[in-house]
Amino acid sequence: MPCRAVVVLAAVAVASLLASCGATDIPAPRRTVTVTVDPPSAPASPAAPPATTPPATTTTTPAVPTALAAGKQRGAPKSFDEAEGRIDKAAPAPSVGAAFRSPTGNIVCHRTGASAVACEVQQGRIPPPLPSICPPGGATDIGRIELAVGGARPVCNTDSIRAGSEPALGYGSRTQPSGTTACLSESTGVTCIELTGRHGFFLARGTFVTF
Repeated sequence: MPCRAVVVLAAVAVASLLASCGATDIPAPRRTVTVTVDPPSAPASPAAPPATTPPATTTTTPAVPTALAAGKQRGAPKSFDEAEGRIDKAAPAPSVGAAFRSPTGNIVCHRTGASAVACEVQQGRIPPPLPSICPPGGATDIGRIELAVGGARPVCNTDSIRAGSEPALGYGSRTQPSGTTACLSESTGVTCIELTGRHGFFLARGTFVTF
């Protein structure tokens, strides 16, 4: 028998022998699988609540009525219309500008803007008709009335607007037209009005009226 045939027969025999011995059941080599596990991440911090701004607190001064009266009120106008009528009938004094005094010098007035004027009494300050007018810790009586578009306000002042150089506004005379304010000097006191807001006041020794 030729050698090649012998080799083939031998190979067949070996294969049969391996099959009968279960050589085909030999397990394949194990594979190693590496699994990388990330470390647990730290728990997220809870989100901080949005910052809130506390509501602003507003301190308000108690409102003072614009219709007040104190003292005997002798010769005082009772309303804006009455005061305006008196002023319209009076002749303007040519020498009186933004400031003036009564002929006795007890009352001085200053225009503080196109629509504001203030008058102050030197003697005869007035007890307040309402306790809320004079703040605690200051003056306890009224010495000045301040007028603007919103109304006339009594002031328990410790300062003074008096300069000492104010010209006299004679009795029966009014101030020169300027802005929206006008004042009238009479023997009974001084009356001032503001035309836009239609408010005004009367001031004299020991008495005042606002309207």
